[in-house]
Formats: sequence, C-alpha cells, structure tokens
Amino acid sequence: MERREADRVPLWCQLSLGHVLAEAFPPARPPRTVAQLTAAEYALTQRYGFDGLLLHYPLASPETQLPASFEEAASLPPAPGPGESLAGVDPDSWERPGPQPEPPGRTSYHLAREIVGWDYHIGGWTGDGFSFAVQWFRSLEQAMLSLLEHPDRFQALVRYFDCVSVASALAQSRRGVDSLHISSPYAGASFISPHAYQRFVLPSVRRLAEALKPTATFSYLHTCGFVGDRLEMMADTGVDGIECMDPPPLGDVELGEAKRRVGDRVFLKGNLDSVNLLLRGTDEQVARAVRACLQAGMPGGGYILSTACSVAPEVPSARLRRLLPLVEESGRYG
Repeated sequence: MERREADRVPLWCQLSLGHVLAEAFPPARPPRTVAQLTAAEYALTQRYGFDGLLLHYPLASPETQLPASFEEAASLPPAPGPGESLAGVDPDSWERPGPQPEPPGRTSYHLAREIVGWDYHIGGWTGDGFSFAVQWFRSLEQAMLSLLEHPDRFQALVRYFDCVSVASALAQSRRGVDSLHISSPYAGASFISPHAYQRFVLPSVRRLAEALKPTATFSYLHTCGFVGDRLEMMADTGVDGIECMDPPPLGDVELGEAKRRVGDRVFLKGNLDSVNLLLRGTDEQVARAVRACLQAGMPGGGYILSTACSVAPEVPSARLRRLLPLVEESGRYG
C-alpha cells in the first residue's frame, strides 16, 4: 500500500458474505452474532493464507444480533425518503445530516485485533456518498433517472451522504483499522458516463480520501465492472489504491495497462476473475493467470494479488488455498 517492494507480493482477496456463510457455517445454523461472523472471517482468511482481513461489520458491537437476511452490512442514516423522485425536494435540507451516533467502545475490529494480534492487517469499509445516494432510491433505475432529471438535487443528496461516509471512515480510523475499502459499485461505465463520474463521484470520493490523509489509514477505491475509461479519474480522487480492475469479460481492464497508466500514483489490488477463472477455470488456467498478474503488477511494488471483486460464494476452498503457493513461487522480489 506504500507502493514499495516487499519480500513478496501480498495476497488478499475480499471474501463475499455468501462465501463466508457457505464455507464456515452449516446451512441450518447461520451465525447469530457479529462475533461469530468475525471469527469465521478470520478463520477463512487464515485458511487461505491471506495477508489481510476485511470485516463486514467493522463498527458493530461483537454482541450485535445479525439480521436474518444480511441485506446490508451498514445501515443508512436518516434522510428524507427513501424516495422515488427528487422533484420538488429542497436540496438545502440535505447539506448537513444530523450527528451520527458514536459506535460502541468495543467493536468487531477490537475483537478481530484480539484474535489476530497487532502484526496482521485489518481493513474496514464504507460506501462513498454517491453510492449511498443511489441506494436511497427504491430502485437503481429511479436513481439513474433522478440523476439525469434533477442533477443539482442529486448532487445535494450525494453531499449529504458524503458527511456520513466521512464520519464512518474516521470512526474506523480512530479505532485502528489499517485500511479503508471505499465501496463505489455504481460508478462504472455500465451505470454512468465519464462526465457524470467527474461531476458526482470524483468529488464524493475525494472528500473521503482527503479526510483520511492525515490519519494512518490507507484508502482504496472499489469499483467493479468496466472502468477502463476512468482509471485516471479514479486516481484523481486521491485514494491510495484502486481495487477490482475486472478483466474481460467482467470488465475491460488489463493489469499491465493499468500499471502503466496509474501505477505510479496508486497501489493496485485485484484483476483475478472470481467467476470465469476461480470458479469455472482449471488449475492450469488459474496458475497461468496468477503468474500473468504477478508479472504485470510486481515491477516497482505497489501490487496486491486479489480477486477483481469479491470471492464468489461457490468458489471451492481448495482453489483459494492454491493461490498462496503460486505467490510464494512467482511473487517474490529480489
């Protein structure tokens, strides 16, 4: 994350909640508390030899009861709505959200730190204000229509949620998370144009990245899908790193090209196709892809081998355990 050569390339894939549930819990006995889920997240991370742990509920108390549906890992703050249109809404009402409640003294981060010690990387996450604004609507279609029909009001809604994102990020940083995953799933070319990205997403993520700059917490921007036309703008947000860089057919990013275009400005994390490669590919195809990623990402440091997006729920455990030996074999510096 400091864009320097280490002893070897770090290995750290984001585990989907579906994968954690499938691999760590019997179908009839899902986790009931955040503590149970946190322990399972670490157990799988250790099983696969990953160098980092990303928590699904970083600010929740370990005793918190989990929702039956796991619909969302972070609840959205109060706002007018949710709504179906921004027509007639006063944008000034969203300029400053009310005070956000301070998380409990002991969170899942503290539990994870007790389990893993201080020499292990623990990451948290938050959405950017743009993503929270999109999720405020009853449907993705309505969000996109409102962005086009009422751009000034939509921008005000984004600014409202920017305050919430920053508050969450700083609360996690104060508790000690080593890195902050900024989830921005609706910012790829399948959803918005480069012009819309520059207007709505770039300033939203920049506010979050700038808030974290004085802290010891690294930030990285997670956008899946087609982002080849906006890699430079993603780096312009001021984050320390970029994650996903989905390769074809899931996206349009070749790791070597991303390294050439923005690798001197941000660290890069990802580029392994979790579905077409790790789930459906052969062991030989996985080995070739890992070596290709290492060859493209290693020069000069600043690369973390990872699935492009999160590990698909049905990716077999044995397939993930093969990644570390490949990194040990082909990912060492010096």
